[in-house]
Amino acid sequence: MDNDQNIDMEQYEADNKAIIQQLIDAEDGPCKNASSASQDMIRKRIRENGFSRKILPPKQISNADLNRLPTTELPVIVEDMEADQPGAKSISFNDTPDTQFYRGDKFIIIFNKISSPEWTKNVDELRTYKMDLRQTVTDNCLKDIQTEEDLTFVNTVDEIVGAPNGVGASGQQQNFTVNGDITRQTYIPIMSYLEDRYLNNGIFLTNRKTAKRFLTLTRDELGGDVSQDLWLGGLEKLPEGQVLGIRHLFTLKQEIVPNGYIYQFTEPGFLGRFYILEDVTMYVDKKVDILRFRAQEKIGVTIANVSAVNLVTFSSVV
Repeated sequence: MDNDQNIDMEQYEADNKAIIQQLIDAEDGPCKNASSASQDMIRKRIRENGFSRKILPPKQISNADLNRLPTTELPVIVEDMEADQPGAKSISFNDTPDTQFYRGDKFIIIFNKISSPEWTKNVDELRTYKMDLRQTVTDNCLKDIQTEEDLTFVNTVDEIVGAPNGVGASGQQQNFTVNGDITRQTYIPIMSYLEDRYLNNGIFLTNRKTAKRFLTLTRDELGGDVSQDLWLGGLEKLPEGQVLGIRHLFTLKQEIVPNGYIYQFTEPGFLGRFYILEDVTMYVDKKVDILRFRAQEKIGVTIANVSAVNLVTFSSVV
Protein backbone atom coordinates (compact mmCIF):
# COMPACT_ATOMS: atom_id res chain seq x y z
CA MET A 1 0.00 0.00 0.00
CA ASP A 2 1.12 3.54 -0.65
CA ASN A 3 2.06 5.59 2.36
CA ASP A 4 2.84 8.89 0.66
CA GLN A 5 -0.56 10.50 0.98
CA ASN A 6 -1.13 13.44 3.30
CA ILE A 7 -2.84 12.46 6.54
CA ASP A 8 -5.25 14.40 8.74
CA MET A 9 -3.81 13.18 12.04
CA GLU A 10 -6.78 14.21 14.14
CA GLN A 11 -9.16 12.33 11.86
CA TYR A 12 -6.71 9.41 11.68
CA GLU A 13 -6.52 9.06 15.48
CA ALA A 14 -10.29 9.39 15.73
CA ASP A 15 -10.74 6.61 13.17
CA ASN A 16 -8.32 4.38 15.03
CA LYS A 17 -10.00 5.00 18.40
CA ALA A 18 -13.32 4.11 16.81
CA ILE A 19 -11.91 0.86 15.51
CA ILE A 20 -10.46 -0.07 18.89
CA GLN A 21 -13.74 0.78 20.59
CA GLN A 22 -15.63 -1.41 18.12
CA LEU A 23 -13.33 -4.31 18.96
CA ILE A 24 -13.74 -3.74 22.70
CA ASP A 25 -17.53 -3.54 22.45
CA ALA A 26 -17.88 -6.44 19.99
CA GLU A 27 -19.56 -9.66 21.04
CA ASP A 28 -17.37 -12.70 21.47
CA GLY A 29 -16.87 -14.62 18.22
CA PRO A 30 -15.85 -13.69 14.68
CA CYS A 31 -15.47 -9.99 13.91
CA LYS A 32 -15.62 -8.49 10.44
CA ASN A 33 -14.22 -5.09 11.34
CA ALA A 34 -11.59 -3.88 8.89
CA SER A 35 -9.57 -0.71 9.18
CA SER A 36 -9.66 1.89 6.43
CA ALA A 37 -7.46 4.31 8.37
CA SER A 38 -4.24 5.56 6.77
CA GLN A 39 -0.88 4.63 8.24
CA ASP A 40 1.72 7.09 9.45
CA MET A 41 4.73 5.20 10.67
CA ILE A 42 8.32 4.33 9.82
CA ARG A 43 8.53 1.15 7.76
CA LYS A 44 11.42 -1.25 8.33
CA ARG A 45 11.52 -2.91 4.91
CA ILE A 46 9.73 -3.15 1.60
CA ARG A 47 7.31 -6.00 1.10
CA GLU A 48 6.63 -6.54 -2.57
CA ASN A 49 3.51 -7.82 -4.22
CA GLY A 50 3.89 -11.26 -5.76
CA PHE A 51 5.55 -11.66 -9.17
CA SER A 52 4.08 -15.11 -9.92
CA ARG A 53 0.65 -13.49 -10.39
CA LYS A 54 2.12 -11.32 -13.16
CA ILE A 55 3.74 -14.26 -14.92
CA LEU A 56 0.61 -16.42 -14.71
CA PRO A 57 -2.40 -14.12 -14.15
CA PRO A 58 -4.84 -15.71 -11.67
CA LYS A 59 -8.49 -16.47 -12.33
CA GLN A 60 -11.19 -16.71 -9.66
CA ILE A 61 -13.17 -19.96 -9.72
CA SER A 62 -16.03 -21.42 -7.68
CA ASN A 63 -17.04 -24.83 -6.38
CA ALA A 64 -18.96 -25.39 -9.61
CA ASP A 65 -15.65 -25.48 -11.51
CA LEU A 66 -14.18 -28.28 -9.38
CA ASN A 67 -13.86 -31.91 -10.41
CA ARG A 68 -13.83 -35.10 -8.36
CA LEU A 69 -11.24 -37.85 -8.52
CA PRO A 70 -11.67 -41.33 -7.04
CA THR A 71 -8.24 -41.19 -5.41
CA THR A 72 -8.71 -38.04 -3.29
CA GLU A 73 -11.33 -35.98 -1.51
CA LEU A 74 -9.38 -32.78 -2.08
CA PRO A 75 -10.65 -30.27 -4.68
CA VAL A 76 -9.03 -30.50 -8.11
CA ILE A 77 -9.64 -29.27 -11.64
CA VAL A 78 -8.96 -31.45 -14.68
CA GLU A 79 -7.93 -29.44 -17.74
CA ASP A 80 -7.35 -30.27 -21.38
CA MET A 81 -4.04 -29.74 -23.11
CA GLU A 82 -3.08 -29.62 -26.76
CA ALA A 83 -1.85 -33.02 -27.90
CA ASP A 84 1.25 -33.67 -29.98
CA GLN A 85 0.45 -34.71 -33.53
CA PRO A 86 2.40 -35.38 -36.70
CA GLY A 87 2.44 -32.65 -39.28
CA ALA A 88 1.16 -32.71 -42.82
CA LYS A 89 3.25 -34.14 -45.64
CA SER A 90 3.22 -34.15 -49.42
CA ILE A 91 1.88 -37.25 -51.16
CA SER A 92 1.39 -38.26 -54.80
CA PHE A 93 -1.99 -38.10 -56.52
CA ASN A 94 -2.32 -41.87 -56.40
CA ASP A 95 -1.29 -42.19 -52.73
CA THR A 96 -3.53 -42.17 -49.67
CA PRO A 97 -2.86 -40.36 -46.36
CA ASP A 98 -1.56 -42.18 -43.32
CA THR A 99 -4.07 -43.15 -40.66
CA GLN A 100 -3.54 -41.52 -37.27
CA PHE A 101 -5.50 -41.93 -34.06
CA TYR A 102 -5.80 -38.89 -31.85
CA ARG A 103 -6.50 -38.20 -28.21
CA GLY A 104 -6.42 -35.16 -25.97
CA ASP A 105 -3.91 -34.79 -23.15
CA LYS A 106 -5.09 -33.77 -19.69
CA PHE A 107 -3.51 -32.31 -16.57
CA ILE A 108 -4.66 -31.76 -13.00
CA ILE A 109 -4.59 -28.61 -10.88
CA ILE A 110 -4.37 -29.45 -7.18
CA PHE A 111 -5.29 -26.78 -4.63
CA ASN A 112 -3.43 -25.91 -1.47
CA LYS A 113 -3.83 -23.47 1.41
CA ILE A 114 -1.39 -20.70 2.38
CA SER A 115 -1.86 -19.18 5.82
CA SER A 116 -0.25 -16.52 7.97
CA PRO A 117 0.46 -17.21 11.65
CA GLU A 118 -2.43 -16.63 14.02
CA TRP A 119 -1.79 -13.26 15.60
CA THR A 120 -2.95 -12.73 19.18
CA LYS A 121 -3.32 -9.42 21.01
CA ASN A 122 -5.03 -8.04 24.09
CA VAL A 123 -7.33 -5.29 22.81
CA ASP A 124 -6.43 -3.08 25.77
CA GLU A 125 -2.83 -3.00 24.57
CA LEU A 126 -4.03 -1.50 21.29
CA ARG A 127 -5.28 1.62 23.07
CA THR A 128 -1.75 3.09 23.26
CA TYR A 129 -1.12 3.08 19.50
CA LYS A 130 -1.84 6.05 17.27
CA MET A 131 -1.71 3.76 14.26
CA ASP A 132 -3.96 0.76 13.71
CA LEU A 133 -1.46 -1.94 14.65
CA ARG A 134 -3.83 -4.70 13.58
CA GLN A 135 -4.11 -3.25 10.08
CA THR A 136 -0.33 -2.94 9.87
CA VAL A 137 0.12 -6.62 10.64
CA THR A 138 -2.68 -7.45 8.22
CA ASP A 139 -1.11 -5.49 5.35
CA ASN A 140 2.24 -7.18 5.92
CA CYS A 141 0.93 -10.71 6.16
CA LEU A 142 -1.00 -10.30 2.89
CA LYS A 143 2.31 -9.50 1.16
CA ASP A 144 3.96 -12.40 3.00
CA ILE A 145 1.34 -14.78 1.61
CA GLN A 146 2.21 -13.65 -1.92
CA THR A 147 5.91 -14.14 -1.14
CA GLU A 148 5.11 -17.74 -0.21
CA GLU A 149 3.30 -18.05 -3.56
CA ASP A 150 6.44 -16.83 -5.31
CA LEU A 151 8.73 -19.19 -3.38
CA THR A 152 6.59 -22.23 -4.21
CA PHE A 153 6.32 -21.12 -7.85
CA VAL A 154 10.09 -20.71 -8.30
CA ASN A 155 10.82 -23.99 -6.48
CA THR A 156 8.55 -25.73 -8.98
CA VAL A 157 10.37 -24.08 -11.89
CA ASP A 158 13.73 -25.18 -10.43
CA GLU A 159 12.51 -28.77 -10.36
CA ILE A 160 11.36 -28.54 -13.98
CA VAL A 161 14.58 -27.06 -15.41
CA GLY A 162 16.80 -29.56 -13.59
CA ALA A 163 20.53 -29.33 -13.00
CA PRO A 164 22.73 -26.71 -14.71
CA ASN A 165 23.53 -27.68 -18.31
CA GLY A 166 21.61 -30.93 -17.83
CA VAL A 167 18.28 -32.19 -19.10
CA GLY A 168 15.04 -30.74 -17.80
CA ALA A 169 11.58 -32.23 -17.45
CA SER A 170 10.92 -31.62 -21.16
CA GLY A 171 13.76 -33.96 -22.13
CA GLN A 172 15.79 -31.00 -23.41
CA GLN A 173 18.24 -28.61 -21.78
CA GLN A 174 16.37 -25.96 -19.77
CA ASN A 175 19.05 -24.76 -17.34
CA PHE A 176 21.76 -22.77 -19.10
CA THR A 177 24.99 -21.22 -17.80
CA VAL A 178 26.52 -18.23 -19.56
CA ASN A 179 30.18 -17.79 -18.71
CA GLY A 180 30.36 -14.04 -18.47
CA ASP A 181 28.44 -10.87 -17.76
CA ILE A 182 25.26 -9.47 -19.31
CA THR A 183 26.24 -7.77 -22.55
CA ARG A 184 24.56 -7.32 -25.91
CA GLN A 185 26.60 -10.26 -27.25
CA THR A 186 25.69 -12.63 -24.39
CA TYR A 187 22.06 -11.59 -23.94
CA ILE A 188 20.73 -11.82 -27.48
CA PRO A 189 21.42 -15.58 -27.81
CA ILE A 190 19.34 -16.47 -24.74
CA MET A 191 16.29 -14.91 -26.40
CA SER A 192 16.15 -17.93 -28.72
CA TYR A 193 15.99 -20.65 -26.08
CA LEU A 194 12.18 -20.70 -25.86
CA GLU A 195 11.75 -19.90 -29.55
CA ASP A 196 13.77 -23.01 -30.39
CA ARG A 197 10.83 -24.95 -28.86
CA TYR A 198 8.31 -22.98 -30.97
CA LEU A 199 7.27 -20.78 -28.03
CA ASN A 200 7.23 -17.00 -27.75
CA ASN A 201 9.12 -15.16 -25.05
CA GLY A 202 6.60 -13.99 -22.47
CA ILE A 203 8.19 -12.59 -19.30
CA PHE A 204 11.75 -12.82 -17.97
CA LEU A 205 12.25 -12.65 -14.20
CA THR A 206 15.38 -11.46 -12.42
CA ASN A 207 16.29 -9.56 -9.28
CA ARG A 208 17.05 -5.85 -9.22
CA LYS A 209 20.77 -6.28 -8.60
CA THR A 210 21.10 -8.44 -11.71
CA ALA A 211 18.91 -6.02 -13.69
CA LYS A 212 21.32 -3.20 -12.90
CA ARG A 213 23.78 -4.87 -15.27
CA PHE A 214 21.65 -3.37 -18.06
CA LEU A 215 22.70 0.05 -16.76
CA THR A 216 26.35 -0.74 -17.59
CA LEU A 217 25.63 -1.07 -21.31
CA THR A 218 27.26 1.78 -23.21
CA ARG A 219 25.88 4.13 -25.84
CA ASP A 220 27.60 2.04 -28.52
CA GLU A 221 25.75 -1.07 -27.31
CA LEU A 222 22.33 0.52 -26.76
CA GLY A 223 22.31 3.16 -29.44
CA GLY A 224 20.86 6.67 -29.24
CA ASP A 225 20.27 8.31 -25.87
CA VAL A 226 19.01 5.20 -24.07
CA SER A 227 22.33 4.75 -22.28
CA GLN A 228 22.13 8.33 -20.96
CA ASP A 229 18.51 7.83 -19.90
CA LEU A 230 19.42 4.69 -17.96
CA TRP A 231 22.37 6.45 -16.33
CA LEU A 232 20.17 9.32 -15.16
CA GLY A 233 16.91 7.49 -14.47
CA GLY A 234 17.96 3.92 -13.68
CA LEU A 235 15.69 0.93 -14.32
CA GLU A 236 12.63 3.21 -14.27
CA LYS A 237 13.64 4.27 -17.80
CA LEU A 238 12.83 0.78 -19.04
CA PRO A 239 9.02 1.02 -19.51
CA GLU A 240 7.46 -2.18 -18.13
CA GLY A 241 11.00 -3.58 -17.94
CA GLN A 242 11.17 -3.86 -21.75
CA VAL A 243 14.57 -5.14 -22.90
CA LEU A 244 14.93 -6.14 -26.56
CA GLY A 245 11.16 -6.30 -26.82
CA ILE A 246 10.74 -8.68 -23.87
CA ARG A 247 9.01 -7.66 -20.65
CA HIS A 248 11.19 -8.16 -17.57
CA LEU A 249 10.13 -8.30 -13.93
CA PHE A 250 12.67 -6.95 -11.45
CA THR A 251 12.22 -8.19 -7.88
CA LEU A 252 13.88 -7.39 -4.57
CA LYS A 253 13.44 -11.00 -3.45
CA GLN A 254 17.04 -12.13 -3.84
CA GLU A 255 16.40 -15.03 -1.46
CA ILE A 256 14.03 -16.45 -4.09
CA VAL A 257 15.68 -15.20 -7.30
CA PRO A 258 19.46 -15.21 -6.67
CA ASN A 259 21.96 -12.89 -8.32
CA GLY A 260 22.74 -13.77 -11.93
CA TYR A 261 19.53 -15.79 -12.38
CA ILE A 262 17.11 -15.00 -15.21
CA TYR A 263 13.99 -17.15 -15.38
CA GLN A 264 12.31 -17.30 -18.77
CA PHE A 265 8.57 -17.88 -19.20
CA THR A 266 6.45 -18.13 -22.30
CA GLU A 267 3.00 -16.55 -22.69
CA PRO A 268 0.37 -17.56 -20.08
CA GLY A 269 -1.81 -19.47 -22.56
CA PHE A 270 1.11 -21.81 -23.30
CA LEU A 271 2.35 -22.04 -19.71
CA GLY A 272 -0.23 -23.22 -17.19
CA ARG A 273 -3.01 -22.19 -14.83
CA PHE A 274 -3.34 -20.08 -11.67
CA TYR A 275 -6.75 -20.52 -10.05
CA ILE A 276 -8.06 -18.85 -6.90
CA LEU A 277 -10.61 -20.94 -5.04
CA GLU A 278 -10.61 -18.65 -2.00
CA ASP A 279 -8.88 -15.29 -2.27
CA VAL A 280 -6.88 -13.90 0.63
CA THR A 281 -9.32 -13.61 3.52
CA MET A 282 -8.77 -12.22 7.01
CA TYR A 283 -10.38 -14.17 9.84
CA VAL A 284 -10.78 -12.26 13.11
CA ASP A 285 -12.07 -13.66 16.38
CA LYS A 286 -12.56 -11.86 19.71
CA LYS A 287 -13.10 -13.61 23.01
CA VAL A 288 -13.50 -11.31 26.02
CA ASP A 289 -10.50 -8.96 25.56
CA ILE A 290 -8.29 -11.25 23.44
CA LEU A 291 -8.18 -10.67 19.69
CA ARG A 292 -6.99 -13.39 17.33
CA PHE A 293 -6.69 -13.04 13.58
CA ARG A 294 -5.00 -14.67 10.61
CA ALA A 295 -5.09 -14.55 6.81
CA GLN A 296 -5.31 -17.44 4.40
CA GLU A 297 -6.00 -18.28 0.77
CA LYS A 298 -6.70 -21.41 -1.27
CA ILE A 299 -5.11 -21.54 -4.70
CA GLY A 300 -4.10 -23.99 -7.39
CA VAL A 301 -1.06 -23.26 -9.58
CA THR A 302 0.23 -25.65 -12.23
CA ILE A 303 2.90 -25.29 -14.90
CA ALA A 304 1.27 -27.63 -17.39
CA ASN A 305 3.72 -27.16 -20.27
CA VAL A 306 7.11 -28.10 -18.83
CA SER A 307 8.82 -26.94 -22.03
CA ALA A 308 7.68 -23.37 -21.38
CA VAL A 309 10.27 -22.36 -18.73
CA ASN A 310 14.04 -21.96 -18.62
CA LEU A 311 16.69 -20.75 -16.22
CA VAL A 312 19.72 -18.82 -17.48
CA THR A 313 22.58 -18.04 -15.08
CA PHE A 314 25.25 -15.44 -15.82
CA SER A 315 28.30 -16.63 -13.93
CA SER A 316 29.95 -13.19 -13.61
CA VAL A 317 26.95 -11.57 -11.89
CA VAL A 318 27.38 -12.04 -8.14
